[in-house]
Amino acid sequence: MLPECPTVRNAATTPYEFSVSCCVELNVQDEQGRTPLHWAVEQDQLHSCALLLELGADPNILNSAMMGPLHLAVTKKYNHLVESCDKTDANLEGDLGNTPVMLACCTNNCDAIQFLFKHGAKMCIQNKLGHYAIHTVAFAGAKEAMELVLKIGEELGLSTSVHINYLDKSKSTPLHLAVRGGNIEVIKLCIIKGARVDQQQCDKSTALHFACTQGALEAVKIMLSSYNKVEDIINIRDGANQTPLHRATLFDHVELVEYLISKEAEIDCIDCNGLSPLLMASRCGAWKTVAFLLSIGADFRIKDKVGCNFLHFVVLQPKGLKNLPETSNAVKEMLSDEDVEGCTPLHYACKLGIHDSVKNMLGLNIFVGQKSREKKSALHFAAEYGRINTCKRLLETLTDSKMLNDWDEKGLTPLHLASMAGHTQVVELLLRSGALFQSDYKGWSCLHHAAAEGYTETMKILLAANVKLLDETNEDGNTALHIAAQAGHVSAVMLLLDMGAEISLNNADNSFLHEAVRNEKKDVVNAAMVRYNRLELLTHPVSRKYLEMKWYVKDRINYFTDFSNPADWGAAISSLVFVIPMCFNLENTWQWEAGAFAILTSWIAFLLYFQRFERIGIYVVMFGGIVRTLLCIMILFIFLLLAFGLAFYALMLHQDEFSSISLASAQTFVMTVGELNYQSTFQNAYENGRMAFPGVTYFIFVIFVLLMPILLMNLMIGLAVGDIAEVQRNAELKRIAMQVNLHTALEKKLPYWFLKRVDKPTITIYPNKFRTRLKLCSRQGGPLERELHKQKNRLKAMSCVLEKQHNLLKLIIQKMEITSEADEYDGPHNPRLLMHTYKLCDASHIDL
Repeated sequence: MLPECPTVRNAATTPYEFSVSCCVELNVQDEQGRTPLHWAVEQDQLHSCALLLELGADPNILNSAMMGPLHLAVTKKYNHLVESCDKTDANLEGDLGNTPVMLACCTNNCDAIQFLFKHGAKMCIQNKLGHYAIHTVAFAGAKEAMELVLKIGEELGLSTSVHINYLDKSKSTPLHLAVRGGNIEVIKLCIIKGARVDQQQCDKSTALHFACTQGALEAVKIMLSSYNKVEDIINIRDGANQTPLHRATLFDHVELVEYLISKEAEIDCIDCNGLSPLLMASRCGAWKTVAFLLSIGADFRIKDKVGCNFLHFVVLQPKGLKNLPETSNAVKEMLSDEDVEGCTPLHYACKLGIHDSVKNMLGLNIFVGQKSREKKSALHFAAEYGRINTCKRLLETLTDSKMLNDWDEKGLTPLHLASMAGHTQVVELLLRSGALFQSDYKGWSCLHHAAAEGYTETMKILLAANVKLLDETNEDGNTALHIAAQAGHVSAVMLLLDMGAEISLNNADNSFLHEAVRNEKKDVVNAAMVRYNRLELLTHPVSRKYLEMKWYVKDRINYFTDFSNPADWGAAISSLVFVIPMCFNLENTWQWEAGAFAILTSWIAFLLYFQRFERIGIYVVMFGGIVRTLLCIMILFIFLLLAFGLAFYALMLHQDEFSSISLASAQTFVMTVGELNYQSTFQNAYENGRMAFPGVTYFIFVIFVLLMPILLMNLMIGLAVGDIAEVQRNAELKRIAMQVNLHTALEKKLPYWFLKRVDKPTITIYPNKFRTRLKLCSRQGGPLERELHKQKNRLKAMSCVLEKQHNLLKLIIQKMEITSEADEYDGPHNPRLLMHTYKLCDASHIDL
């Protein structure tokens, strides 16, 4: 907080003059960019403002909200402060380029407007949106301020008819903004003052279009009443070639639609997409408007650019047909009308799964077998997009199986299309209804199509119904196995091989393996090799050489990073060095050194083998982690050891402990672990006068005690504790991995007859078998495992309760005959198809 601010609030002149005399800067700003003058205006302190201005405070500084003191005074309607800010720039631009006049227009502050124009405010300034003051006052709905601005404009020589039709950057007039603001009095004032209703924006929208979009009936009446010939304006077009009637139907403003038509609005006008008001209302679900337009004779035979009539849009809305009034037979005949793709409203409803519309149309006894240009029936679309409920309704109306097994232009039946998209429920329904296993015009069966997309569940259903599909070939001689291998679907290939698919050659003399190699599907090849145990190929010299190179590159570093391997090598070599001279009666001193080294490395290697076992293995792994941490900080330790060792050697050269560099380093290392020997090494030497530089020696000794025994040892202890906590989290997995590696290596070395004896294909465990107290304790897991067991039991209990409640709710819904959202949804369970369907629904026109 600034020192001036409390004084500004108190507005005490004498103390304030004293604080100003002590201040270096009058225009200092706080964290929000406010100067003392801003504070004075916000607190409505007239005397403080006058004094600050008299002392030379800058009134044109903007705060972080891009507001000057004058902007604040105008916004808060402190008009007495506005008059005191006569030294401020009246055209100072703030946020978005708004001047004080524009802010006064927004707040309907007429006194401030008069004062600002008297002190040099300009009428022709635009903000960043291109708005003049007249635009701002129109959007704010400030009638008195608008009258004042127009009056001042006249006094400045600006014609009212020109002023009221000023254009901003988007070519909007004040009337456009007044309609957006929704103030009827301001709209009336604009019309009275000569605002042009037919003035178009950049997108050619007029104020009348805006009013019709909002459903502002009174505003529309006011604007149309200003024209002697309403027909000149009632059918004006915007950039999308839409009339005000189109805009009114968009949001079901039926009263406004009635008024526009009573003023001779063209009822069947067409926009740029070929949509009439009836088509637009049908597409937006404006059912009141649709009923009214049909009742007054709107042409329901009009189609848009893709050939859709209004029923194509009606059936896309849930329960759309129920919202239509009782119509003539001519309207019902439109249910069989086709778009440019040959699709009827039934095709649209079946594709998008609007099964309520399908049910209503089937109730009108329409022809179900009508096909599109691609020779697809309604059942084709329902099966292709996985509409299970729609398929059920269509199949209920079938009197024969012709439509069930009918082809499209590619020879695809509904079963082909459902298999191609992986809709398992639809496939099962079609098979139960009697669908035949036919081939398309290229000889592809439904299993070929399912294998091409990798839908294994669909393939299982098809093979369970007809196993002969397994080796059926298309015109190129490819079986489903060839197709799955070409596409690289490993799971499909494995399924077909497990089902006993024949490995045959196609017309190009290629097996499925050839196809996989040619299409670079490596996973399929690997799976096939493992499935058939191709030992000759796996043991080929080229394969062996490749594996050797692979393991050399991959494991040469890993081999040496595992400390057990160097320990084994060290134990073996040193043992040989110790034993071999004895065999030749050669005795040397160095062989006993090798023997000692062999003993050390052997026991260490033996210890490392225990890390693979369950009980003590975790502690060996933890010990290895701590050793790795120690090796990482050895660089720091060595530098400090050399630093202090050489310093002591230079200062205490005459003593036996520091007589050479090696002894000095060894003594320093021993002192690091806490064995300082202070009395014999330092105190006796000082008392006997054998310490050449006592001051420096004691100074270095104190630093050594602080850094080495205390700081460094505590650092290593802390790191060890942290490593133990981290190792405990991962030690179990590491132990299991090492145990698997050990068992795998041992299994390769053991003879086959031994493995055959001990190998057990199955093992039986009795979890409720009586155990002794010792065994019972051994089976108990840690606290984490016990807590997980508790949570698992709680989840099971919650699942049972939820299932009971779900069944109870289902019974209640069935009893009350309530239709749930799940029943209304009729779509595929495949997320990819679901996303595709949403994109189709969002599109302006649905291309079938």
